[in-house]
Amino acid sequence: MRNQDTHRKLHELFNERELDEIDHYIGADFAYIDHPRRGTMHTLAQFKEWLGEWISAFSDARVIGASYVDGPGFSVAYFHARGLNDGKLRRHAATGRQMDAAFCETLRYDQHGRAIGGEVYYDQLTLLAQLGLLEEVKARHA
Repeated sequence: MRNQDTHRKLHELFNERELDEIDHYIGADFAYIDHPRRGTMHTLAQFKEWLGEWISAFSDARVIGASYVDGPGFSVAYFHARGLNDGKLRRHAATGRQMDAAFCETLRYDQHGRAIGGEVYYDQLTLLAQLGLLEEVKARHA
């Protein structure tokens, strides 16, 4: 299986809410960075908890329109994350608004083809604006 096939499979498992199946594609030493939120998950359990937070905030969240680039020991995915904010997003109550944001995610792999790390980049400001939370954030920091 190519790295990009594993990457695609992980996105499919997220879309299908089969988070326990992710374990089969992740290596023992796994770390993942959410750059916009400045958070690092150091274990598979933390990563699955992070995915669960997205699902709680956007119960219909999906990875859509993905394209993948394969390389030796890595893959890159460009995709949109789309979903209705029908649950709590960190400290914010559900807004009932739609998120549709561009993401770029990289994954690194061990010699057995299991993901051992990754990073995600997205425009958190646009996401907050789409949800109507930008003014609320600006007001808090004023």
